[in-house]
Amino acid sequence: MNFEGLVQIYDVGDEDARLVAERNRVEWVRTLELLTRWLPPFPARVLDVGGASGRYAAWLLERGYQVQVVDLVDKHVRQARDRGLDAVQGDARALPCPDASADAVLLMGPLYHLPDGPDRTKALGEAARCTVPGGVVVVAAMSRWAKPVVRTVQDQLGDEAIRAHLLRVMEHGHDSHGDVFDQVSYNHDPAELHTELVTAGLTDVTIVGVEGPLGAQARRDTQLEQTAIAAARLAETAAPHLSIHLLARGLTTSVTS
Repeated sequence: MNFEGLVQIYDVGDEDARLVAERNRVEWVRTLELLTRWLPPFPARVLDVGGASGRYAAWLLERGYQVQVVDLVDKHVRQARDRGLDAVQGDARALPCPDASADAVLLMGPLYHLPDGPDRTKALGEAARCTVPGGVVVVAAMSRWAKPVVRTVQDQLGDEAIRAHLLRVMEHGHDSHGDVFDQVSYNHDPAELHTELVTAGLTDVTIVGVEGPLGAQARRDTQLEQTAIAAARLAETAAPHLSIHLLARGLTTSVTS
C-alpha cells in the first residue's frame, strides 16, 4: 500500500474546501442527515477516524458531542486543531485509543483508500474495538456501480483508456494500472460492504446510498440539489449502489448478563 502517494494526494489537494463546496452540497446534506439519524444523543463520545480537517467533527462538536479526530495526514491534523478540535495523527488499522473508549466511531474515509481486503478488515476491527458494547460504527465507502454514471455525466466514455479503467473498477473495485489515486483507492459493492461489517463483528448492519441516482448530475448542475436530495431519500435502501458514496451503520455486540 503506497501511503506516501496517498498523503501526497491530500497534501496537494484541499479536502477541507471540497466537503463544503457547492457542487458537493448533496453529499454534505445527506451525510449530516444520516449521522443525525444514527448517532447516539449528545454528549456521546465520537471518534472520527479519517476525519480530515474536521468538518464533520466541528459540526458534531457544535451539537454537544465530545469528538476526537484521528487522521493519517499531518496537514489534516493541523487543520482540525486550528478549528479547535482534539486531533491526533494515526492509522485506521491501529487506532491510538483504548478499548471501548467511544460511544460511536466514524470511518468516513479510510475504506476509500484500503484496496487490500486484510487492511479493511483491520480498520473495521479497530473501529469495533474502540466502540463501547452496543455502540455505533458508521462507515463510508465509494460505490463501484456509480462509476459508469459519473463517467457518463463527465462525457468521458469516448476515451478508450477510461473505458478500460471503468471496467477494471467494476470488476475488481480497484484499478492497479491507473494513476496514483486509482492505486490507493477502493470501490465497494454494497453487499460486499455489508459482509465486511458483519465479519468485523457488527450487527444490525444497514447500507444506504448517500447522493442517490442524481448525485453525479447535481455535481454539475447545482440547481438539481433539492431534487437530487429527494431522489436520494427515495432510493437510499432500494438502490444504494447508484450513489457515488455508500454509508453503512453497524452496532457493536452488547454485553449480556
